[in-house]
Amino acid sequence: MVIIKHQGVILASALGRGAAAVAGAWLLMLGHAASSPFPDQPKTTAAPRSAALAPVQRTACPLQPAAAATGRKDGKFSLQADLSGMTAKNIASFIVLGKEAAAAGRPRDAEVAFLMSCRVADKLKGMDSVESADAKYQLGWLYAGLALEDGSARASRAELRRRAQRLYADSLRTYLARYGQAHEKSRFAAEGLKALGQPVRSAQEGTSPPSQALMPPSQARRNEAAQAALPAPHGPSTAAPPGPSFDCAKARSMPEKMICSDAELARLDRELGRVYARAKSAAADGAAFGRQNSEEWRRREATCRDRECLLRWYANRHDQLMHVIEGPKQEPAPSTVSR
Repeated sequence: MVIIKHQGVILASALGRGAAAVAGAWLLMLGHAASSPFPDQPKTTAAPRSAALAPVQRTACPLQPAAAATGRKDGKFSLQADLSGMTAKNIASFIVLGKEAAAAGRPRDAEVAFLMSCRVADKLKGMDSVESADAKYQLGWLYAGLALEDGSARASRAELRRRAQRLYADSLRTYLARYGQAHEKSRFAAEGLKALGQPVRSAQEGTSPPSQALMPPSQARRNEAAQAALPAPHGPSTAAPPGPSFDCAKARSMPEKMICSDAELARLDRELGRVYARAKSAAADGAAFGRQNSEEWRRREATCRDRECLLRWYANRHDQLMHVIEGPKQEPAPSTVSR
């Protein structure tokens, strides 16, 4: 049984119904939809491991939270010291909780959920597992976003940045070893390090990528192209953070201007652009897909007047597109973005 203390209220969920049922029960109690811009679990087969991976010291999950609660609705969850009753299904269910909390603007609760997922993954799957890397990526993403916020205290930003760099680097090592540099998870983790001014190559030390000889020719070519595209380390980056997928010089609406002025929203827009391209190729009915996309864009432009609304919109739209890619080939359902 999974139990998270909620200011004296115990939220419990039986695990016998599977991860989807667990997530649904949690989200029903929390009253929000499960969504996030974070990379989803891949449906592809993992590339073979290289015969000899150089030993490398892995980054353990942080033992204590570092994010500050934002308002009365945040800071409801507390870490559990005892993991004896946890199963592998809890790894995914805690990720869902963290995604929901992050989309709802509750960073402290998101951090605690991701920490729980990370600790359970390390215990049950190992520190070099993909499950552990996924949880560490989520933590790195959360810490990086908080570290880049202007409202954070300087000392707090330094610790959040340090954590983000270490967790991004550790997850990148695992992704490179399992999937290679061309995989979207490797790209997302590398981009996170770059945004923090961390040389990407430092995260690759001690990691041997999957053998090119064991890969299909197309995969090997993609990996070679990705390697050529990676920036060489020149110390901390002083360049402006990359913008969204559209030209900010042509931004006219309030949502577009907010996206252009917010590094995190710009990153979500770039990620969504990549997922959109995949979904467009996978859509069974291109015309219907185009109409749905236009409708979702108009909904965003008409309803979103603050950052929280845009975060929810990107999360919902990401899930819709992933459904097109991974699920039955049908038109995605409308999103539920509110003012």
